[in-house]
Amino acid sequence: MNDVCFVFASATEKDPEKLINKYLKGVDYDVKFLHSGKKEKILKKDIDLDLEELKEYKILSLVGADPLKYVAGMTGIQKYNGVFIEKKYLPIMNPNMVIFKPQLEDDIVRAFNQIPKLLSGEGIGEQAEKDYCFIETEEQFLQYKEQLSDANTLVVDIETTSVSPHTGTILGIAISTRPHQGLYVSIDIVEKHKQWFFDLFAERKCIFHNSKFDTNYMETELNFEFPDYEDTMLLHYCLEEAVGTHGLKPLALRFTDLGDYERELDDYKKSWARKNKVKLENFNYGMLPSDILAPYACKDADATFQLYGKFKPLVENSEEFTRLYENILKPATHAMKRLEKNGGPINIEQVTWLAEQYQIDVEECLAEISQHEAVQRFERVYEKTFNPNSTMQLRDLFFNILKLKPSKKTDTGAYSVDKEVLSNLGHPLSEAILELREKSKMAGTYINNIRKGVDKDGRLRSGFNIHGTTSGRLSSSGNLNYQNIPRDNKDIKKLFRARPGYKIIQCDLGTAEVYYAAMLSGDQFLQKAFIDKLDFHSYVAKQMFNLPVEVNEVKKQYAAQRQYAKAITFGIMYQAGPAKIAETVNKDAKAGEEITSNQSKQFIQKYFNEAKALKRFIDSSNKQIETSAYIYSFFGRKRRLPEAKSPNRGVAQHAIRSGVNFLVQSVASDINIMGVIDLVKWIEDNDYLEVIRPFTVVHDSIVSEVREDLVDEYIKNAKECIQRDRGLSIPNCPIKVDFEVGPSWGELTEL
Repeated sequence: MNDVCFVFASATEKDPEKLINKYLKGVDYDVKFLHSGKKEKILKKDIDLDLEELKEYKILSLVGADPLKYVAGMTGIQKYNGVFIEKKYLPIMNPNMVIFKPQLEDDIVRAFNQIPKLLSGEGIGEQAEKDYCFIETEEQFLQYKEQLSDANTLVVDIETTSVSPHTGTILGIAISTRPHQGLYVSIDIVEKHKQWFFDLFAERKCIFHNSKFDTNYMETELNFEFPDYEDTMLLHYCLEEAVGTHGLKPLALRFTDLGDYERELDDYKKSWARKNKVKLENFNYGMLPSDILAPYACKDADATFQLYGKFKPLVENSEEFTRLYENILKPATHAMKRLEKNGGPINIEQVTWLAEQYQIDVEECLAEISQHEAVQRFERVYEKTFNPNSTMQLRDLFFNILKLKPSKKTDTGAYSVDKEVLSNLGHPLSEAILELREKSKMAGTYINNIRKGVDKDGRLRSGFNIHGTTSGRLSSSGNLNYQNIPRDNKDIKKLFRARPGYKIIQCDLGTAEVYYAAMLSGDQFLQKAFIDKLDFHSYVAKQMFNLPVEVNEVKKQYAAQRQYAKAITFGIMYQAGPAKIAETVNKDAKAGEEITSNQSKQFIQKYFNEAKALKRFIDSSNKQIETSAYIYSFFGRKRRLPEAKSPNRGVAQHAIRSGVNFLVQSVASDINIMGVIDLVKWIEDNDYLEVIRPFTVVHDSIVSEVREDLVDEYIKNAKECIQRDRGLSIPNCPIKVDFEVGPSWGELTEL
């Protein structure tokens, strides 16, 4: 018997030794299967391996989700990948996943590399001794007061009853002055010595994990200030931009000696909830006893200090990461916090009325669907009431009852009934289903969420995540995802109505991605359109098609050609092929105005004959990504693209295209974010916090509520903030900024 045993789900695994040997050298091992036969999905009843015999091994490497579940009794293979659990189990994602997700290879390599380290004793030793204390009395506070005063750097982490300071309260503050140490101070002690704690935080460097959350709460509830701070979440985002990898607990698992301390708390929560007959979704940390919450909070602070010691030097050693962290991410934290505090002004009466209207629409759609002959036939055949929300029933209705031809399958091999498929069916019933889906989505996802999320002051507050995308664009979460509001749905946008005496103002970057592509590439053909202040797509159309009119007449007299030019420009930006560009053009073209793939190819060639520098920029960027599998943006963001090394040409080419898109998209987004940063600073410097309230950023737009007498001043300064030269402006020709003003977000008039 060897010291290491790899446990796979079943013998369907082809040549597991070859798979292991690719990643592990110089280590003898055994291989076991939960099920000795050929089985794709393992259930508990299928296990024929004697699990008792596994106890003799020093290291059990559990390959994939099923072994982790049935041997260790845990779920979350990606979360626990490469983490040595209970001094026994080492979960590893199945290396075959790399075929479909090449980006996972680094994590799989890291997990396999743990094995020789563990065998040598590295990582198995005893955890460092922890020094945790709960401060809830005056005597305890006096005992630790000097220790806190002597520290130059503090980790600060709060525990609360809610994710929002407008609906919850602070329970206590965890403070760490060094790794493996933590103090949890009750809110009663903090409030009793409020000025002392105010001075403590204001005069020292404070470290947070997600500073936007903690500082927002403490500023709102306690009026604390944090002039000098660091954020381990944002530091990690610089180092690894992948979405969903920046949470404190997963990072603590990977980079600290604290283990899976969240699991202990989760087990307690479940037990407490069952015992007290409380639903888990209604549970909050205020229900935890102090002896449970205090050490958990101290571990949060301890983990953050340990992460800071690992992440900060790595960021400091990179000029790109330092520039990104100091110039964009940290300042954006403060700016987005301001937007979150402001919230959007909501017309409650309009919300109630609109909810009623959409409910009527939904009921009418349901009635129309239920009366259709095919639906009634379905109910007779299958002897059940038709449910238009059931994917399985929709398949039966369209492909069995109506005998319509399916056009595509899902990943599981079943016929798809998604929006694209239903649209292509062109049947009155499929159109009715699509209408129902749209109305239900508006009623549920938007109107009801807005109604439930409005605070007592009539404002809707949601979160803006600086770390939520690989491109650097903001993402939104909470009561409403601002990024997903349909651009053209004025019903929803009208709910955001300015207070009496105020206006809603939206400012947009004009043709931002094209402008920055022109700057990044140095292409004079593209830049000339902006220098001459021409409509870009009209300018390109005139050049491409030799149109016999001035540029300002193209949109009116040659609308089709302008659309061709627009489609080709953005197709080139996203490196779409001739067929794809032709498809895009033809989608909106009138009869007789369609183009062929061959014509599209000729247009692309002609475009590049003019925009030679753009072609060189795209080609050189493609080569960089193909060679290195990563690329840096102008402002220091690193986009890792391991799929660029895939043997699958289609996968590799998609990754390369994504990288070039990233170069342009991230710059446009960062320019807009820096504009918001400067705009918020101007608002604060002029004491306009109550009368000028930016409340959302949607892609390249900023939306604000502004007092009527300040509209002109706001527009002047917002324009100046956004157009400020960041090293990517055409001399004397900054990016265009368009403004729209109105009583609500859905009733805007262009200025």
